[in-house]
Amino acid sequence: CGGKDELIVYTEAGFAPWEFTKTGSTEVVGVDMEIAKYIANKYNWKLTVINGSFDTIVAGIYEDNALGIAGISYSAERAENVEFSDFYWGDAYQAVVYKTDSNPTLVEDKFAVSNFEGAKLVYQTGTTSQITVDENKTTWQISSQNSFSQVMAALQDMKTSTVKEYLIVDSQVAAQLAAEDSTISYAAIEGMEAEQYGIVAKKGNTELIAKVNAALAELLAKDSSGKNQIEKWFVEFSQAE
Repeated sequence: CGGKDELIVYTEAGFAPWEFTKTGSTEVVGVDMEIAKYIANKYNWKLTVINGSFDTIVAGIYEDNALGIAGISYSAERAENVEFSDFYWGDAYQAVVYKTDSNPTLVEDKFAVSNFEGAKLVYQTGTTSQITVDENKTTWQISSQNSFSQVMAALQDMKTSTVKEYLIVDSQVAAQLAAEDSTISYAAIEGMEAEQYGIVAKKGNTELIAKVNAALAELLAKDSSGKNQIEKWFVEFSQAE
């Protein structure tokens, strides 16, 4: 488990710009990794990043010296298994990635839920995208759904599908995917509320969360231009505006 001088950070590096690996590298980079480094440096901890499965992170953390930093949206269900920090990002929302030439109906630039009727929906396992689909699949009248351990695998399935298929994913990730591929576009889902990201620790580990919150307060302090450090990192690691 490592000593008290080690901070273990669990992540899942298929979620740019929050965490991803550069081509030809195994190093995990992104906004969340800058946050992890900042927390470790603030308390003089040795940082160990473990790139694993997203759904195991939100299922529960067992070490006292470990955090999950992986663009994790708050939900009451997740808060039963892990301890959440203060929120460090509040502008995440569920979006649909679709083939540009499929021309779905948009209502005030948002993806009309009427498009979902008879469609197959794909998403990453254990994410709020999966929760969103599970909660709305009856209302949306979808034909089927399928989960993938990686967002890119779900995207590939959608792009090669011969049936009506859409990828459900967080908006910033959707923007990144669309910026890198002209054959796809994305839009927010009609009627979906914004989500908030937090860092998670072992349930009941309020001591570590208090330290995380102190670091986040520094990172969220706005400078003279009105930007905070997390917003600056977001711009740095995003190819999409």
